[in-house]
Amino acid sequence: MGPSRYASLVKLKKKSLEEAERDLLGANNDVNAAAQRLEDAYEVLRALSLPAQGSIRELSQANSMIQTQHRMIDQHQEVLETARRRQHAMRELFESSRTEYEKFSYLEVQEHKERLKKLKEQEAKMLDEIGTIMHKREKR
Repeated sequence: MGPSRYASLVKLKKKSLEEAERDLLGANNDVNAAAQRLEDAYEVLRALSLPAQGSIRELSQANSMIQTQHRMIDQHQEVLETARRRQHAMRELFESSRTEYEKFSYLEVQEHKERLKKLKEQEAKMLDEIGTIMHKREKR
């Protein structure tokens, strides 16, 4: 029994599936890293405060730092949303790749089963012929 006509497709689909899985893992890591950076930016913001007393310059400087931190948070939120969209796209690609791989794997298995069934039928015919020949020889 030679290789299935689906063997090369199964191999190709498996390679695509593995690549999609690596991309999905990378996207998951990107989301986790972006979420952590956003959380860190919030921690920095929570640590900042306006001075209760001091010069206008100190107040202005503290206010500027808080505004800068808010802009950093906005940037981190944008990065996180972009990472989540990429993660979603990679998840869909992975699911599609998995479905394709499973479909061709199933077809390959079915083809092997069909070949095996045909071989068993051929074997049964050959055994019948051998039995018939042996029976004819015994009659002589």
